[in-house]
Amino acid sequence: MMIWWEMIYIYLGCLLLVLYYLFSKSNNYWESKGIPFEKPFLFFGSMYNLIMRKESFFETVRAIYKKYKTPYVGIYIFNQRHLLVRSPELLKKILVKDFDKFINRNVAANESVDPISFHSLFSAKDTTWRNIRAKMSPVFTSGKIKLMLPLMKECGRDLTEYLTKNNGETLDTRNVTKKYSVDIISSCAFGINSNCLKNENSEIMKVATKLLNFNTFVRSISVLSFFFIPKFVDIFRLTFGDLTSANYLMNIFKDTLKEREERKIVRHDLIDLLNNLKNNETVDDEYKFDDIKMAAQAITFFAAGNDTTSSTISFALYELALNKEIQDRLRQEVRESFDKVGDFTYESIQEMIYLDMVLTEALRKYPLTTSLNRVVNTDYTFEETGLKLDKNLPAYIMIRNIILIQRNSFQNVSVKDLLY
Repeated sequence: MMIWWEMIYIYLGCLLLVLYYLFSKSNNYWESKGIPFEKPFLFFGSMYNLIMRKESFFETVRAIYKKYKTPYVGIYIFNQRHLLVRSPELLKKILVKDFDKFINRNVAANESVDPISFHSLFSAKDTTWRNIRAKMSPVFTSGKIKLMLPLMKECGRDLTEYLTKNNGETLDTRNVTKKYSVDIISSCAFGINSNCLKNENSEIMKVATKLLNFNTFVRSISVLSFFFIPKFVDIFRLTFGDLTSANYLMNIFKDTLKEREERKIVRHDLIDLLNNLKNNETVDDEYKFDDIKMAAQAITFFAAGNDTTSSTISFALYELALNKEIQDRLRQEVRESFDKVGDFTYESIQEMIYLDMVLTEALRKYPLTTSLNRVVNTDYTFEETGLKLDKNLPAYIMIRNIILIQRNSFQNVSVKDLLY
């Protein structure tokens, strides 16, 4: 008579066989298309080193990217199929020419659990994305940004005081630029003075650090789910950003908005601009703002802006420290611009061509994101190669690898050559 543990082994064996069959069936997709692909390993797909936390996503995909010389490579992440696009011509079709067919990102979102992510441009899909983009585009015109310049200059004065106070001390550039960026974005997005440069224990600085911190095991699994295991987002009711931090910013936004309306305060910042959009809505508008949807835009602006801004400034300062001639030339341009009018104006900043060159080169040399992803929203064919993409197939674009190719084309060109 068969004992109970033998029955368990049989059931487990059958379950493993079924799972293996399902994954194997899914993992035949690229082979059936007749294109090169990175062979999957069990349910890890092509991402074993990433999932086992031996490599970053960029390191894993870079190895695949360099291994193949074809216009694209098929990869598997778990049992999901993805297309890694290498050809610059095909990238232009995805991001420019046929962008209307690739507007969605491969990011999960659950409105009932995480309305902030759901209503952000980063996660929104299809009509929702189009409506949000149409509403938000007028917010970031040069005229609107110009009105925020006094808020930025106030933070600039705080930075000057901070550096003067700590003159002669060794400072962590990344830490200083992070505080400066959070001060500016807090002022422009939420209408508050975060005083990160004045207060070492600033609460909003802690929130900025924690909001998109994926360093813990639980948070890293969470972010993997948003991109690669979307069903987990619904099953485990996951949020993209730290929930406590997001709620903190949500409450700040609502309190500030309420105070503005009660006291008729006008500050020309993002809250004012969003509230104006809401007040000018008509019955014909498909997408109408409420407090949560407006806060989602401000929190997205805060999350996306503070780290990228501080990183860009830090990398630029690093290169300026290495290249004294460039540093001297940039300092001369800034001083000459200031001496013309005795201040920094929106127009004078726009006229600093060399400053723009320095920041652009810093962004080229140190890109702030490793990749972009887009999901095709219809059956689509690359006419150049004849490859047919099925609807909802994700395509990945490795920005850093494209830049590495550019660097290889200019191996003997230095930063000095590009900026002189």
